[in-house]
Parts: sequence; structure tokens; C-alpha cells
Amino acid sequence: MTDTQFARGKDICLYDAIVVGAGPAGNNAAFKLAASGYDVAVLDWREDIGDKLCTGIIGNDCAKKYPPNADHIYHKAKSAVIVSPAGVRYQITRDETQAVIVNRVAFVDDLAKKAMNAGARYILGPRVSNIEVDEKAVTISTEIGRGGDKIQSKLVVIASGFGSPLLRMVDLEKGRQKSYMIGTQAEVESNDLESTEIYLGDHISPGSFGWLVPLSGSRALVGTVSRKSPNGHAGRFLSNLQSDGKIKSVLKPTATWGIPLQPIRKTYRDRVLVVGDAAGLVKPTTGGGIYYALLSGDVAADAAESALARDDFSARRLKSYESAWKQLIGNELRVGYIARVLFEALGDHQVEKLLRRIILGSAESDLISSGNFSFDRHSRTILQAVRHKELLPLFRSFGPAVAPALTNLIRSKLF
Repeated sequence: MTDTQFARGKDICLYDAIVVGAGPAGNNAAFKLAASGYDVAVLDWREDIGDKLCTGIIGNDCAKKYPPNADHIYHKAKSAVIVSPAGVRYQITRDETQAVIVNRVAFVDDLAKKAMNAGARYILGPRVSNIEVDEKAVTISTEIGRGGDKIQSKLVVIASGFGSPLLRMVDLEKGRQKSYMIGTQAEVESNDLESTEIYLGDHISPGSFGWLVPLSGSRALVGTVSRKSPNGHAGRFLSNLQSDGKIKSVLKPTATWGIPLQPIRKTYRDRVLVVGDAAGLVKPTTGGGIYYALLSGDVAADAAESALARDDFSARRLKSYESAWKQLIGNELRVGYIARVLFEALGDHQVEKLLRRIILGSAESDLISSGNFSFDRHSRTILQAVRHKELLPLFRSFGPAVAPALTNLIRSKLF
């Protein structure tokens, strides 16, 4: 899988496209471009493709459009347990599978193999140290050990993840993305875990949630995500699960990573497209990014093909990429972010009231158990919830802290 053969000196190879980052977005863009007959190179400093912190949960929409290999599916989820701040457990069950939990490394590696089989060249190991864009080409400088090389292309697709320094190199971001969450996750050995469990409460993860997700056999993932610094919450959550007998032991220690909450200001420029986490295309509600990454890789490849066919790599030509992803998921990102702001404004006692009203009232069947519920697209359920006859009065009773976000959601269009 590893290829570190670079053209040296004056004989710099000119590719049609270079993709930096072999995650879901990068691999998908590389596959589509290579399958259309274009010369594509994929660069990634990681030797193991797909090795990134992630729960690996994808919804039905994603699984249908980008089917995982059956051998890569750990678990099919028809139910989930929500644990309230006070420790009340609510079981939600559907007749049909709502999401699947996949082996993320194998799933992403499989995407890379498809791209390789289509003709994409993978160059693993070197880090990108600089990107220069001029009127003739994109020149990428790389370094590995004490050596370095250069590689050129007609355009570049940046798929190098959240907070990538490459964005500054191409003048698309001047500083670190300001709106983000911190995720933590450990792999554990669990005790008879059948369903994904979601834990709420500021003692678990301030303004957000924690999870216990079954994998294969007795293996499971324990994690938290929050806009606020973990500040020991992840460790206490893990210890409490051990004390309660939910998990037996820790197989892989807790690691952390950043998750963007909003798209970057601009996701294209002359000869440059930015996709996936690097572009901030992640569900603000849960922090899940696989589906939106794959979709962005698709539409980036479409925009790149159009540019290559016309030999026009101007920002004006590549703008179609941003227009396309906004059409696909722009409303999801906007509504999801406002919903997160609203949830972050709630106290534990308000979350307790809201859960009780949703699950024990008519809202559960109207929202969660309805045919409109989608794990991959949350905006419809969110907007129906804030307008629900039982929930709207409750939201309004929570006072001025939630009023701005609530008003914005109520005024949002239902697509």
C-alpha cells in the first residue's frame, strides 16, 4: 500500500489532481477522478489508511449510498438507550435498522483500494510542508526524514482533516478554526452491551453527551464530545462505567481529537478545493463526519472534472463545488449548529424535563419513531421538535437563555 517514489529534480510529474489526505472525502474524490481517466495522486503522512479516532457509526442514507463490506460491519443498530442526567434510562427501539457501526479503518481502506484499482497513485509517509498555487500549476513540497521532494498538479483537493495548516498555505484560513469541539475516546471490554448508550449531563460532558458503543464481541468504544475542555470528565466517565460494571477493562487508552462545528469561510479558490473535516463539513449535533465527507468528495470530484475538461481552474469555475455541497447539506449544517447552541444553553434539570416530555409523551412517536427520522439528516426532526405542540411551550418556559436559538429554529424553513 505504501509508495514513496517521487519524481526528483527538474523532472517533476504533473498530475491532473493531487488529493492531500486519504480519509473518506479524499479517497472518494480520488476514486471518482481516477475512474474518469484522470491522473491522480493521493498524499498522506499516515502509513495506515483510515487510522483515525472515530466511532464508525453511519446511518441508513450513508450505508445505502456508500455500502460497507459486510465483513466490516460490527453491529446493526435498531435501538439505543438514552441515560438522563439523573440516571434514568430510556430505551428507544425501532423495527428497522437505523444505523450501522463499521470498522472505520477497514471501511476507509476499502475506499482507498477502490481508488487504487481505478488508477490513483497513493504516496504514503511524506508530510506536506508547503503548497504554492500560481497561474500554471499547484506545487506541493513534501518532507520525510531529512529529505524532501516536490510534486505538481493542475489542482489540489485538501482533505487533511480538522485544523489543517494547509488551509493557511492556500490563503483560505488565517488561523485555527474557532468553532469546534473536543472528542475523547477509549476502546474497552464491555459487559453484555447490546445497544448504543448515550449519556447526558454536565457531569458527563458539559452541554453535550457521552457514549458507549458496541463493536464486535465484547469490545466497545467509550467517549465524550463537548465544546468545553474535557477537564477530567472523560476519565471520570470511564471510571464510573467501570464502577457500575458496564465495562471490564480498558483495551486502548483515551485519546482526543478536534471536531469542527461550522464550515470554513470559503471552501475553494483558484486550483483548490477543500473537503470533509478540513472544510468543517461535520454534523454539529453529533460530530459525525463520515457521510458528509463522502458527499463532499463526490461533489468535489464533479467540480474538478468540469474544470479539467475545460482546462479552467479559476475560482469562478470551482465555485460550483461549494454551491453543490450547500445544496446537499447546507441546511443540515445550519440547523444542526443552532440546535447545538440551544442544547448547550439547557441545564441538567431542563434536559431531564425535555427527555421526559419527548419519550413519555406523543412527541416520541411523532418525531423519533416516525418515518421522517434520519440518523444522517437531523434538520427535519429538529424543526418539527421545536414546533411540536407538547414541546414548544416547554422550550419557551426555559427562559431567555434559549430564546435566540429557539426563535431562529422556529423561523427556519422545513426542507
